[in-house]
Amino acid sequence: MFLAGGAGITPFLSILKSLEKKNAIEGNSLVFANKTTKDIFYKERLDTLLGRHYLNILSQEKTKDYPNGRIDKPFLQSMITNVSRYFYVCGPPKMTEAIVEHLSDLGVVEEKIVTENFKD
Repeated sequence: MFLAGGAGITPFLSILKSLEKKNAIEGNSLVFANKTTKDIFYKERLDTLLGRHYLNILSQEKTKDYPNGRIDKPFLQSMITNVSRYFYVCGPPKMTEAIVEHLSDLGVVEEKIVTENFKD
């Protein structure tokens, strides 16, 4: 499961393209957090690549098309059916730290959480 915030999607795009070339995209999912609809990029490509395993969430805009809020503990709890899978997290530092903490609280072991950090 890939969990991205804003420009944090960047490293995941390469990974997903590589998985697609290897016919290994099955079983992967992506949650892409942004502030507003206009901040979402590569939407069509990600829709095609992941289908129903791709979800956008918006923190500063309410729309019928996407959930509103953040990737917080209750959201993750509703999304995660298997805590033994790998979770890849990339976004602003505070977001990444919070998601890692929530994943740990939900029973995901540290070895299954992979982060990519970037500066705001």
